[in-house]
Amino acid sequence: MPRPRTFDEADVVARARKAFAETGYAGTSLDTLLEATGLARQSLYNAFGGKKELFMRAFLSDAAEAVDAVESIRHGSDSPIGRIRAQLVKVAVEHGASQAPPSLFTKAAVELATQDAEVAATVAASFDAMRDHYGACIAEAQDAGEIEGTADSGSLGAYFCAVIEGMSTLGGSGVSRATLLDIGLTSLAAVPITDLGREHLGTADGDWS
Repeated sequence: MPRPRTFDEADVVARARKAFAETGYAGTSLDTLLEATGLARQSLYNAFGGKKELFMRAFLSDAAEAVDAVESIRHGSDSPIGRIRAQLVKVAVEHGASQAPPSLFTKAAVELATQDAEVAATVAASFDAMRDHYGACIAEAQDAGEIEGTADSGSLGAYFCAVIEGMSTLGGSGVSRATLLDIGLTSLAAVPITDLGREHLGTADGDWS
């Protein structure tokens, strides 16, 4: 009979995810993975199949968390436009000056999306899901009279995806929290917010601080 496993798969995936996020797929050797996860070489192969298979488990986990983080803007007691602003502030605070741990989702998208069809498909599907969540929040803000009804909610959803992913990438490069906050709040100026929306944000024209 096969010997029972003495490790927790979820913990191994989390440790591998951290290692891959720090040095990328190509830069993470099998020896590095073994040290990071605490597994013996044969145990890793038996449980996961190899480096690529363990990477995909870690990458898919990170991608799912990235989507879940965006999905959270569709809940809460704040107004829809207020939830979007809060998300921008949260990203600035968490990612400013490399405060947040590196993102495997972002690292893999940059390193592998043009080389690996499975990674590319996951990045595309995750982007679509995040865009849809932002778009739904924009549509909710339109229904509430906070954003002009003529605005394209799908395009604005894609816009906020680009802004927030850009902020997290810049933060990982050492850009300060203050600069990221300025970027995030300034991005709101491109949105056709109504007087009611400005009232809910507590801002006057042109004031997004």
